[in-house]
Amino acid sequence: MYKMKSFKQYLKEAPPAWTESLSTMLFDLPRAGYKDVKIPLSPAIFKRIWQDSIRSKVFHLTDFDGIKNLKKMQGKKKSISAFYNIAVDRIDYGIQTEGGYVVEMDADVLVAAPDDIGSQPDKTGRRWLTWSTILNMGGNKIKKMEKDLKELLMDLIMKYADDPGKSGMPDINKAWGKLGKEYKSDGKGKSLIIKDYIDGMEKIMKKYSTPLQSIFKDYTKKRTLDPDEDSGEVEDWDELVVNNFKIIKIHVGPTYAEDFEDDDDIEGFSFETYNDEGDIADYITRTVQRIKI
Repeated sequence: MYKMKSFKQYLKEAPPAWTESLSTMLFDLPRAGYKDVKIPLSPAIFKRIWQDSIRSKVFHLTDFDGIKNLKKMQGKKKSISAFYNIAVDRIDYGIQTEGGYVVEMDADVLVAAPDDIGSQPDKTGRRWLTWSTILNMGGNKIKKMEKDLKELLMDLIMKYADDPGKSGMPDINKAWGKLGKEYKSDGKGKSLIIKDYIDGMEKIMKKYSTPLQSIFKDYTKKRTLDPDEDSGEVEDWDELVVNNFKIIKIHVGPTYAEDFEDDDDIEGFSFETYNDEGDIADYITRTVQRIKI
């Protein structure tokens, strides 16, 4: 049976430290207006819409403290960013953290893309993509979804705004931001809006499940980065959004390799040290080439 979750069920996870609150994220449309509307990458929603998940070997770049956090998150619904490909210099330099440690894992892949798609976690650990990002990934095959997104925002504005006639309509961007300010101090009212927002997004995603599945999952079959047609440059990394992962091994770059000369494991996980980041990159490439989806 296809069931929606209660609002409280949406709020059961602990936040990454660098995130925004969900209410701030949803009501803030800073640059492109409704193009910046956030789409939830909720594992529970994905499971209800696409019952079969893709299990794949992936890699995650982190620092030493990040390994401790990953250990706690194993097998959980909370999602993280991972990759199939990464530039050699990024291994030590890092992406969201200082880097130096590449964690090899098996994981359920929610979204896969050949570049950094800027997935953003809220304080519950759930990740979101902007509509503009999904539109760029899918082009014409998903463009019709934009009308449904606008209608969802209009419906919520008309339902919850104290005076819809003075809300700023028909300017959806202005009216949506004004609704967020109206309910800024009303926790209960705000929670009802957020629940309706997420439920509405799930219905829209279910309606467009076929093109969305292609957009979110097709790159798991390709797993290679192509040069830009104009510049010839290749992205520094691709991005996967994954959850329910199991750590296989930790690969330690040369900056920190000497720290583990006398150790048998790192936080209970097997590890290998390297004298050159290029050797880690080569291992990643060979491993990814052998993946079968």
